[in-house]
Amino acid sequence: MAPALPASRFARPAGTPAAVVAALDAAGLGLARARIAVRLDDPDPFALRSALGALALTGDTTPLLAVEGAPVTPEVADAALVAAAVALGRPEPALTGLFAGRPPGPAVRAVPVDGARFTALRFPRGEPPPPALIGATESWSVAELGDVSVATVRCIVEVSGGVALGSDYGLTIWKNGRFTPFPWPAGCRREARRVEAMALDRGALWVATSQALVRWDFRGEPTIRKHGADEEEGWDELRCLLAGPNGLLRGYRTRFDGGDAPPDVFSLVEVPGGVVYAGTGAGELHVVDACGPLRCFASGPHQPVRHLAFADGALHVAAGGRHHRFDGASWSSTAPEPTAFSVDRRGRLWSLLDGKVTVATREGTKVVPAPVERPWSLCAAGDRLWIGGRERVAALTIRGG
Repeated sequence: MAPALPASRFARPAGTPAAVVAALDAAGLGLARARIAVRLDDPDPFALRSALGALALTGDTTPLLAVEGAPVTPEVADAALVAAAVALGRPEPALTGLFAGRPPGPAVRAVPVDGARFTALRFPRGEPPPPALIGATESWSVAELGDVSVATVRCIVEVSGGVALGSDYGLTIWKNGRFTPFPWPAGCRREARRVEAMALDRGALWVATSQALVRWDFRGEPTIRKHGADEEEGWDELRCLLAGPNGLLRGYRTRFDGGDAPPDVFSLVEVPGGVVYAGTGAGELHVVDACGPLRCFASGPHQPVRHLAFADGALHVAAGGRHHRFDGASWSSTAPEPTAFSVDRRGRLWSLLDGKVTVATREGTKVVPAPVERPWSLCAAGDRLWIGGRERVAALTIRGG
């Protein structure tokens, strides 16, 4: 008998098991999750971890493969082996990737893990990105941007035709080879223009400052909404923004807006398939609109997950003094902790490590000369890599692919 499960967030479609599987798979649960959901009476797919564990303790894993004559695909076989792994004392959820927010659907592939005893689903990984070659380099002082001469460019995001460059004193738009000041509302003080995060969502630029959330459609006046006071007689902080699959996600210090995630989210990233990961101030990794935490990277206080990225078939996490990588089946980590990530249109991962700009390849990490002292932020936009730092910003032309 299947174990008792939490109430599902998903409505069970009517029809034969085959029809239910097709409907759930079309809804984005993925083939393996859909088949198991049918067998276990449609639980929340992220609650299946505990359900499989209960089945494994009784040694009863065969029902997972017996969905009225459905073919035993690699995905279904993976689910049964997950349960076997739990029964054998290998409950690490990252062994499988199935319940860690991997992209659903047929793009995943089954590969052997730990010899031939286990099978796991890995993130899709195509041909390796081409080598990156650096061409022409341009550099400007922040004063040339129209900003305060001692400003640090802390946040860069790609917009149509260029980039938005946010500093601790203001915001500048580079578009079609020209720098244009952001049209701040009248009376907006300089201390209220400190840019904490930005995102482009449905054609509008969203800017999180130290005191407000600003929206601009590149045509009229921007709209501004104050964050509101916190319980300490100050302003609530808005630390990260992401244009998610269902709208704008906003991670405040005291709450999360736009989906189901804990408060105090520092970083967000969407991976193929519409799954969104969130990193918190407590060093935890969550999946938005799912259970969690999936993993904790903090070994002490004040070690948040500051940066997340997805590149070349792996989730990249900057936390706890290290660079962690998850390929959908297993984790690896190296020191030091990156202070920025960016992924270009060819899927190459660019990082800031110990004040140096690096680009990842499957053979190792290459350091790229950068004409910016104390670099702070990165943004790969089109055929350029933008590097923001104290008092300067640079743009490197990327060649190769």
